[in-house]
Amino acid sequence: MADVAINKASTKGSPAPLSVAAGIISSRAPATANTAKPITRMRAGVNAFCQPFSCQACFFGMKSPQYFRNRFEYNGTNALLQAMICKLLTLQTWAYVYYNGGWVKIMRKLRRMLTTCCILICLLTFTSISHVQAAHDEKKPTGLTAKGAVLYDRQSGQFLFEQHPDEQLYPASITKVLTAILALEKGDWNAKVKTSKLAREQEGNRIYLEYDEEQTLGNLLYGLMLNSGNDAAVAIAEHIGGSVEQFAVMMNEKAKEIGATHTHFVTPSGLHDDDHYTTARDMALISSYAMNNETFRKIVATETLPWKGQVWESVLVNLNQMLFEYEGATGIKTGFTDQAQQTITVSAKRGDRELIAVVMGVENRPKIREEATLLLDYGFDQFVTKKVAGKGDTLQAFDMNGTPVHAVLAADIYRTVPQESSTKFQAVAHINVPQAPFAKGDRVGTVDYFQDGERIITADLLSDSDVAALPSTEAALVTEDKFLLLSALIAVLLVVPKRLGKLKKTSRTL
Repeated sequence: MADVAINKASTKGSPAPLSVAAGIISSRAPATANTAKPITRMRAGVNAFCQPFSCQACFFGMKSPQYFRNRFEYNGTNALLQAMICKLLTLQTWAYVYYNGGWVKIMRKLRRMLTTCCILICLLTFTSISHVQAAHDEKKPTGLTAKGAVLYDRQSGQFLFEQHPDEQLYPASITKVLTAILALEKGDWNAKVKTSKLAREQEGNRIYLEYDEEQTLGNLLYGLMLNSGNDAAVAIAEHIGGSVEQFAVMMNEKAKEIGATHTHFVTPSGLHDDDHYTTARDMALISSYAMNNETFRKIVATETLPWKGQVWESVLVNLNQMLFEYEGATGIKTGFTDQAQQTITVSAKRGDRELIAVVMGVENRPKIREEATLLLDYGFDQFVTKKVAGKGDTLQAFDMNGTPVHAVLAADIYRTVPQESSTKFQAVAHINVPQAPFAKGDRVGTVDYFQDGERIITADLLSDSDVAALPSTEAALVTEDKFLLLSALIAVLLVVPKRLGKLKKTSRTL
């Protein structure tokens, strides 16, 4: 699991307590006229060099050492930078304590030391970041001919490579990924599906269904995903949606639910229609969603399957050649039309990591497999996915009506980073306790995760306990106390202005 520092914010999101050093600086700063000028110059020097890092007036602002550690933790320079920052805080405190002794020369030396340290921090930070980024960019796939391509990490939900990810393109038969998962969710595996005339007359790849032929929905799904049967696609659509048009409505609703917001489907097969399109990014999201279904995974991982139809008996061979050629390949679908050219969405798993590459608009099959292979190799060779935090981890604890409650993480948190990176993560919890009673599993707050000072994800925190409402007698006492407090406050507000008025009149008389 990745290293995670946890900051516990209050319910109002107040900042962490200030350090002792920062407190001394703010409370003991000399106020005499003869000391203001050097201090001002020293502040200006530090602030000028630290401003590019968004440190908000840096060392002389009201910030704790943890703040600076979080800001400057970069790729192997963590310990050195932290040591410098802590040293600077110590030097500030020492300077303020001894400055009244008139040690102006020491103050000038301090100013030069602070400036030098700030320059070192700048150089170390930028050098480290640029080195890792340059090494990473050198290995990034180049020269892809695809009109659109992405590489997606299923654990972290991150896109590791993008080339025209949101350009609307014709998907061809990778459309069938959505057709299949929708049928699995809405249909009965063993239900008998009758072939209509429309299904029988479909062009392109087929499993040669005859008019009125009956097959189970399960059989048709294998024919759909292995042999890319367009007749199977229409038969499934009519069975699930009542008509192709109504099934297309269901497809588009499901796409939006998944997050594929640049997708519009018209056919269940992917045969060309000018109004039938998607994007590489959307297809990655749809593919990842489908791969959550174990039955779907089993279908798309099947290499061959005997087929016995009414007029056609054969062995279905999965058209996704990556399944046979790429180490760890787990699915999922290929496609082709004259307008779309070659398209593919392919998944592969090594260890706990599973990646999905989507490549669209490539001229021929060997080329599209080559480009998909480049993307998958890049993802496995250049990145590592770390588990930042686990489902059920306690981020904060509090007491409610005498019941101890732990705010626990609702789901696992993963983050994909370059292999060379030594990035650390910081968690900041925000508790927002609901009014009692509430149950175990109810939301009691959120947690923000930061990577190098940038928020990367926000997750829910859930209660690990049932919390009952206060007994009626206790609730009545609390209500009474609140009423008395409110009454006293009103009385003070009414009486104090009158007393102040009388005092003013008395003072004027005197």
